[in-house]
Amino acid sequence: MKPEAQRPLAPEETELRVSETFPVDMAPEEFAGRDGYGWMDFPVARYRYRDERLDAWIQQVSVILRDPAALRECQAKYLTPAERQYMQRYLQDDNEALDDD
Repeated sequence: MKPEAQRPLAPEETELRVSETFPVDMAPEEFAGRDGYGWMDFPVARYRYRDERLDAWIQQVSVILRDPAALRECQAKYLTPAERQYMQRYLQDDNEALDDD
């Protein structure tokens, strides 16, 4: 059985929300590079979508987000040095907050 056949079909309402939320006109690599650090989990990738373009886009973003090296490569390509520095500070602050708990 193909992996995509193992994913449940998204409810139509979910597919509509996902298609309105994510910029599928943007390359998956660019989305992951610019916004990927905010996604600890990418739950929308658990579904299969009727729109094949949307489904492929979601799955490609998910692959990048699960691969730290690929994510860093996308960030290096699409973020300015100042944006990368800001993100590092943000992540460091989050890690310090977790250490305080």
